[in-house]
Amino acid sequence: MQLRRLVVMGALVALSVVGCKRGDSGGGGGGGSGGSGAASGKGAVVGGLGTLLAPGMAADLRVSPDGQFATYLLEAKKPRLDGVPPQMLLGELHVVPVVGGSSRKVGEGVTNVPGGQLFSKDAHYLFFLNGYNPANQAGALHVLSLAEPTAEPVKLGEQVSYMLPSPDGKLLAFVDGGVLKLGALPAGPFQDVGGEVSTVQFTPDGKTLFFRRRLVAAGGLAAVSVDKPAAPQKLGDYVGDYEVASDGKHIAWQVRSEAERGMYDLHVAAVADLKPRKVSTGTKIFGFSKDGKWLARTENGKPEQLGDLYVGPADGSPGRKVGERVEEFAFSPDSKAVAMLEKYDVSARAGLMTVAALPDGAPQRVGDRVPNFTWGADGRYVAFLSRFLKPIYSVDLMLYPVGAEKAEKVQAGVFGYGFTPGNAEVYFRTNCIREGRACDFKAVDLNQARAEPATWLQGIFSYKLASDGKRFLVTYARMDSDTYDVAVYDTKSKARKTLDQRVQIPVHFGGDGDSHAVYLVTQGGKPGVYAAPATP
Repeated sequence: MQLRRLVVMGALVALSVVGCKRGDSGGGGGGGSGGSGAASGKGAVVGGLGTLLAPGMAADLRVSPDGQFATYLLEAKKPRLDGVPPQMLLGELHVVPVVGGSSRKVGEGVTNVPGGQLFSKDAHYLFFLNGYNPANQAGALHVLSLAEPTAEPVKLGEQVSYMLPSPDGKLLAFVDGGVLKLGALPAGPFQDVGGEVSTVQFTPDGKTLFFRRRLVAAGGLAAVSVDKPAAPQKLGDYVGDYEVASDGKHIAWQVRSEAERGMYDLHVAAVADLKPRKVSTGTKIFGFSKDGKWLARTENGKPEQLGDLYVGPADGSPGRKVGERVEEFAFSPDSKAVAMLEKYDVSARAGLMTVAALPDGAPQRVGDRVPNFTWGADGRYVAFLSRFLKPIYSVDLMLYPVGAEKAEKVQAGVFGYGFTPGNAEVYFRTNCIREGRACDFKAVDLNQARAEPATWLQGIFSYKLASDGKRFLVTYARMDSDTYDVAVYDTKSKARKTLDQRVQIPVHFGGDGDSHAVYLVTQGGKPGVYAAPATP
């Protein structure tokens, strides 16, 4: 729940942000080596390995969760309407198999705005809004079965503003003209559930559907049984954020506070009986642990002051204080600890890095002036950036092994970082030049004591990790145009291969086991959607 307060503008900006997992605008290294197209490693080739999947000036490239299909917009243009975000586009929606096959047009007037297109988690269906109207942020909902090559899109709604398939991909909930409808895929029938609805969320088992109404209907939160739909059960009015625990046993939601104007009170209910229980006042952020056992929330906050972080049982029972004036927190993947930025300075956008073991470990402060952090894959490590002021200003990557006395410095001057699966390595960009457009790509082997950073590549701009955790797609910002060269790098063999030149970002993995790189070319004589084998 924390950190999920997204707006359309922020989400659209994210469409143009490249693969730096974490970063800080104030950091950066000195004038290290590297430049456009510079590389290290074995097996470098010139490129040009891409196969044209679909010709044309394409935009908004996306790949299905199983990697089998790519979608893109043709003839995409900004709507002629004042006030829309500059990144917003409307165009023809096309679908093409990543491994090759015929591209086909499936929609018109489809937007790149988040919510305008959506794949089901099993990649069986593609949902999109035809004839999207930026003024009312709605369009005609269509569903396409990707499993049937000759299937035609099926129209489900006229003025749809929100859509969400169930976790198992068998049901679909969508809001049409403010009315929530629920039914079986692909074609229903769909029955009306409630009016003036804004957003919905299924429980993980797909048996209960929660929905929040618009402010004109008091912003109420309600629940309905999916198996036996009846009159919705109301949980509260003037609701802010809400979240269902990963185990599906509890739901937590914010209610506009009567005691503290501009703040929220937090309530919790067991999904089994939906009996609300007030947990705290002055809550800004909250969330369940990965296993659904714990509930963290800030308490006693005010509009001008951040609240303190408390962690307790998921049912809303009293918790213990683990941090003061907390802006951000995250549970470890194994749910055995919580990390936070406390005593947060809003103007500096940084706080103290603190970690507390659960259920009763003492909070341990391990870093100062920290703008962001991320957990490793299994909860054994926390990586974070820390701003150092002396002897010179630097933004450095720190690594804290949970339970250790202190964090250790990994590298000075870091832009972007992350972990490979299983915490085999922590990787990062450093020694950046050209305003961060060319950086060294380094990693530290976490299975070796006191290992020094090893340089994987030089001069890269962005990176994306494959699902096998062994290969990266990396891009190099060119100096002769606003385009990029793309290469694949194997972290074990250290082999690297340039796949293509003058492509657009982002570049996606696709195909079985992320076997291909999928990308757009918009300059030159053969623009279109391309795919290249993603092996060095």
